[in-house]
Amino acid sequence: MQLFEEERQKFQEELQAYEDEIKQARGVLRDLRAQVAQIKENLKDLQVYKQDKEEEIKQIKQELLSHQIQRDLLHLQKDKPEIPDSEQEPLPQPVEFVEIYLKDHSIAKARPAKRFFSDQLYRQYRVLLRENRMLKDRVFGLDLENSTLKIELRDLKTQNLLQSKDQEKPDTKEDEESK
Repeated sequence: MQLFEEERQKFQEELQAYEDEIKQARGVLRDLRAQVAQIKENLKDLQVYKQDKEEEIKQIKQELLSHQIQRDLLHLQKDKPEIPDSEQEPLPQPVEFVEIYLKDHSIAKARPAKRFFSDQLYRQYRVLLRENRMLKDRVFGLDLENSTLKIELRDLKTQNLLQSKDQEKPDTKEDEESK
């Protein structure tokens, strides 16, 4: 009987050792699960932080692009040649000589008998010519600005389209994974 008692005692000791090992393994597993949960939480925080920083970078890029465009427009406006003074500008003058074609196919020059237009009309023409040139320059500047804005709008539309496609793709991947 003592043999059975000794075997039973050994069996009890081994059983106790196994139970202790199981408790230790459960404790280690519990610690590992807690670490995994903490790491997942940290990963989520880092992903949110990354998204925030990416949005900040996009905003900074947009601001930089708008500043560059404004700087380029200012540079273009500064580089525009100024309207020349009336002294440098070739303006219409009254007709001084007229070429007359004769029957013998020769050309003679003569002074006109009277002026075709008055001095007031010439002055008015000069003023209108100057205003016309200023307006043409202004229209050119506005066309340039309009074309840059069209390009920006096109780029923003493409960017929005790409972002919407990128947002649709993860949804379809999640749907496929759930199936």
